[in-house]
Amino acid sequence: MTLRLIGLVLFTLSLNYSVLAQIANPTGKLERTQPDDIWPRTMSGSQFNEFWNYQIYLNDGITLHIVFSVNNFGSFRAPVSGVRVTAFGLSDNTYNLSREYNLDWLVLDKETYTFRNRAERDLYFTGRLPDAHRLFIDTRKDGIDYLIDLEFTDIQPGHRWGDGLYTINSEAVGIVTHIPYARVRGNVEINGHGGKVEGTAYMDQTWQTQSMTRLVHSGYRIVYHGGPENWSIINFMLPSDRDDRRTIGHRIHRDDSGVHLTGIRRIIDKTRSRAFGKQLAQNLTLELEDGKTMNINRSRDHESYSILSELPWIARRAARTFFGGEIIDFRGEAYCRIEGELPKTAHFNYFIID
Repeated sequence: MTLRLIGLVLFTLSLNYSVLAQIANPTGKLERTQPDDIWPRTMSGSQFNEFWNYQIYLNDGITLHIVFSVNNFGSFRAPVSGVRVTAFGLSDNTYNLSREYNLDWLVLDKETYTFRNRAERDLYFTGRLPDAHRLFIDTRKDGIDYLIDLEFTDIQPGHRWGDGLYTINSEAVGIVTHIPYARVRGNVEINGHGGKVEGTAYMDQTWQTQSMTRLVHSGYRIVYHGGPENWSIINFMLPSDRDDRRTIGHRIHRDDSGVHLTGIRRIIDKTRSRAFGKQLAQNLTLELEDGKTMNINRSRDHESYSILSELPWIARRAARTFFGGEIIDFRGEAYCRIEGELPKTAHFNYFIID
């Protein structure tokens, strides 16, 4: 082999290693979360996005997706905290609620573990995990009353992989699962529909100091709740839909032998189909870090939502230009098959950057 050819090979290998090094899962083992892990991680930066994501599955096919957030969009607008609610299955309509407040009005009560968007507003979650938790929303918008009052019990301990920091293009993305499984009971009433409810809930916290629209191609969250000792959480992101489709992310699941962590290495194969006017992953085949493969098939679509859809078209176009796109959420049911395990029907929450 000539010196020139050797040099070319070494350059190619170093280039490939550099690309791979920019996409990485955490190191270390699966750790239990601590109560103070729930507080914001990013609010001292000049630009940040941080989310507390609830997925709540209730009787009679009612599902709630509730996201509390803190955001600083740099020069685009002033920093804000917010809450977003999507409710499906209460009636023939899907209800979407968004509220935003100046970040200076955010109340973080370290004694009661309360996150409240504004002192004068009933929009908050509270309780020291995993001992107790409550979520409360009581507001009115566009002539529609929203009342969500849910008490969490049988809360399973939260988990994070190492420090919870994943790497995309040298930027850190935080993912921590605070509630992999809990029972919920209370009241959900929206626009005169609903009443007493019960079911299960999941909640994670994610954060980054760059706009997600500039970091990833798409994201995937799949939740299976078979019981307090039988649950599975799959959470991964695809930075680029090219080359080898390397991902960041994990599967955390509990069975009779305990709680287990498996990294998700890459998407081996992906097919698409249309959902709500967009092309969305229909079937995903994943390679796990333990050598097994996982297949996820989107079986039923419930709803889709983008927060930019509430803006006038001129403002929406300006926002898309500034952020480089918009995040569109898709939710529904998926069929999951993993080598050596029984198939499961789970709930999916995908997003794409459009």
